[in-house]
Amino acid sequence: MPRDLFEATMRGWARLNPSQRERFFQAGLRAALRLERQQFREMAHAAAHRAPLAAPVDPNSFAISKYDIAVLMRSARETPGKSSPKRNSENQKC
Repeated sequence: MPRDLFEATMRGWARLNPSQRERFFQAGLRAALRLERQQFREMAHAAAHRAPLAAPVDPNSFAISKYDIAVLMRSARETPGKSSPKRNSENQKC
């Protein structure tokens, strides 16, 4: 059982960023000082078996490049039903 608690804690710890790790450590330290040994172990065991925190989201995965913005702006300027001259020139056969 102690091995399972350790592995679960390490898996959860790996998902945290440094500020979350610091908050987690401070909360654990406060609980350790407040609770008796057995109560702390039970609390830690229950916390390790709760649903994990969501994986961190990389904001760069939602970033829009300058090219994407240019395409969006160009498509917003076009009137429906008409295609841009660039698209027409690409579709023409030589």
